[in-house]
Amino acid sequence: MTLLEKSLTEDQISKIKLLAREGSSIKSVSEKLHVSKSTVYYHAKNYCYKMTKFDLNPLDECQKGYIIGLFLGDGSFNRGYKEQRFFVRFALDAKRDEDVVLRLAQIMGKAGKRLSVFHWKSNIIAKTCSKELVAFIQSYVEYTQGEKNLLTNKHWSTSFKHGFVAGIIDSDGHVHKHLGTEIKTVSSKIFKNVLTILEELEMSVNTKIRDAPRNSFSKKPRFEIYIPSAEMKCNKSKIPSVKIARYLPVSDFPEKD
Repeated sequence: MTLLEKSLTEDQISKIKLLAREGSSIKSVSEKLHVSKSTVYYHAKNYCYKMTKFDLNPLDECQKGYIIGLFLGDGSFNRGYKEQRFFVRFALDAKRDEDVVLRLAQIMGKAGKRLSVFHWKSNIIAKTCSKELVAFIQSYVEYTQGEKNLLTNKHWSTSFKHGFVAGIIDSDGHVHKHLGTEIKTVSSKIFKNVLTILEELEMSVNTKIRDAPRNSFSKKPRFEIYIPSAEMKCNKSKIPSVKIARYLPVSDFPEKD
């Protein structure tokens, strides 16, 4: 550590901690702020971590499907313009979805990745950096300028599809106590994607298309899928949704290590 680095300002130290807390590695923080890696580690050792590879092998089919479903609903990429980056982030509701973030962290941890979690406005952001994870998601989801579309795959296992449904419920869904479940989106593509998977699982649903509310910023219509309570009760043991589990006895929730 140089003499200059020993006398970092409080603002510089705060920037180091902020970047680390948002998921940047020791190396990337060092390069961005032009300080040594040892200095970064000294000030942000509780936040920085060495990059590890995302390993699909420990995950079962249901867990893989869950990642894809959650990303289709609330995920995004941040790959940078000047330099290539492989950040994947999930933006969930800060008041209600901490248990969803915990579930995602468990799955990512099993695959060898840690999540950086922080609050931003009304959201809780779960973020990680992985070239392998980006490649995995891109093999299932077409992502262009923020628009997402599921790439059809006839070889999806039934378990993968159940995991996918759990993920989309935990991102875009609302589960009632009687287990009737609504999935809402402004994307006609996602609406059709989810309907296709539910049909393949032979789940009966009702659909509606509503005009955008007057105060809507996007002015896009709302596409709604409703899974009746009777249908969900028949499938609850197969769909490891955190939101469904909130209304189930612990013994009824399918364990996914």
